[in-house]
Amino acid sequence: METTPLTFDSLNDLSREIRSDLFAGKYSPGDWLKQTDVEQRYGANRFEVRMALNELAVRGLLEHIQNRGYRIASHSSIQRDQLYEVRTIMELAACRLIVVRATQEQIDSFGVLVAQFDTAVEVGSREELRVINFRLHEAFYAMAGNTLLAEEIRQNRERGIPGRTGTWDTVASLRASNADHLAMLDTLRKRDAEGLCAVVYRHLNQWRAFSTSATSE
Repeated sequence: METTPLTFDSLNDLSREIRSDLFAGKYSPGDWLKQTDVEQRYGANRFEVRMALNELAVRGLLEHIQNRGYRIASHSSIQRDQLYEVRTIMELAACRLIVVRATQEQIDSFGVLVAQFDTAVEVGSREELRVINFRLHEAFYAMAGNTLLAEEIRQNRERGIPGRTGTWDTVASLRASNADHLAMLDTLRKRDAEGLCAVVYRHLNQWRAFSTSATSE
């Protein structure tokens, strides 16, 4: 029997809340999510908590340890390198589709988000930057015209968030990210596939230069 793939839109409200808190840095890699604590923190019942934690484990955001429960996913340096290798392969392939398939309306909409992020770098909060950044990248990969590819890119991107360092840890890293967004827009407007791929490759991997990880990485 064919099953329906899990997508963001299928997550229940509790899953979304936990996911949002995780991306906002309210949890750290390895933190245990005790069922009773989650029930109290989010005002949910036992069934809702079990379903939410299971869904987030399927997405790779949590680890399920037999007879112990769920904890925030923690990646080794090898796992993180492999994840970014997979992301690089998929996202560069998407860039070549985007250059061909993006409509002018889509490019203009992407440009609005790039401008919003550029402004928020100077005056916005970290949460505002995070929200705009998510919308910006979703709009970018939607232009590939392949919903399955866009969903795979999003899920792999989210899997790498717990414990990630080198991204916005300093003013320099934040400004570098913003400069990449502006360059992505510029090369896309020129329909420059090689230029866009080069910028996205740099954007994906510049965390290595800025990383100050205190984990096993």
